[in-house]
Amino acid sequence: MKIWKLDFEVDKYDNLEPINEITIDEIQTFDGRSHVKDWKTLSVQRMEPEKGLKLSDAPGFFMPVFSKQAVECLKPLIDKNVEFLPLDFKEKEYYGVNVITVLDAINYESSQYKTFSDGKKIMRFIKYAFLSEVVDGVPIFKIPDERRRWAFVSEEFKQAAEENHLTGFIFKLVWDSEEEIS
Repeated sequence: MKIWKLDFEVDKYDNLEPINEITIDEIQTFDGRSHVKDWKTLSVQRMEPEKGLKLSDAPGFFMPVFSKQAVECLKPLIDKNVEFLPLDFKEKEYYGVNVITVLDAINYESSQYKTFSDGKKIMRFIKYAFLSEVVDGVPIFKIPDERRRWAFVSEEFKQAAEENHLTGFIFKLVWDSEEEIS
């Protein structure tokens, strides 16, 4: 079993940004909490249109964003783990992808991490180790220690994105149950 950290090709493609300012406090609410009931469609624009870069199926933003094509391909797989939040963009149909599945899935004994000075709260992971029985069958999720950061995805998610030729995704292997990842 493999787990990948989900990232996006922000240098190869143009990215999106909110037209109106969003506060850090608002951004930090995308930590596994549901937003579907209170969501007001967010207006977005290209971040650097002057560069003439194409838009991908997963442009950079403060949360994952998928094109309509990416949603159509991945929705059957991830529908129970995310909320698709519509974005208002004139050029193409995009959705914010709010990951609402947060799993207590870290094997702390096999992981390596740095804590804050209190010795309790994790500042960052150096090496991830997951509990197979917790992540098995879950295509996309966050972990409690990094719920405001990135999402993790399964091999099945990665394969679905690649087989459908979706652009803009970067998958960084962070754990393989069969070998140690440095």
